[in-house]
Amino acid sequence: MLVGLLFAASFLIVGARETTLDRVRASAPSIKRWGGYVLIVVGAWFAALGIWAEAFADLFPV
Repeated sequence: MLVGLLFAASFLIVGARETTLDRVRASAPSIKRWGGYVLIVVGAWFAALGIWAEAFADLFPV
């Protein structure tokens, strides 16, 4: 009985894994697009920190 339950659980896990991978593959372009937006915002923030370093040093003293 236990062996049968383990086999059933393994088949359910494989099925769930396939549907999850299909869903992730379908949403990959959206994830890449959002990742690009995040990289642009972080890059702009670092550029602003580099350009206006003195103003940020006065604003955020350490």
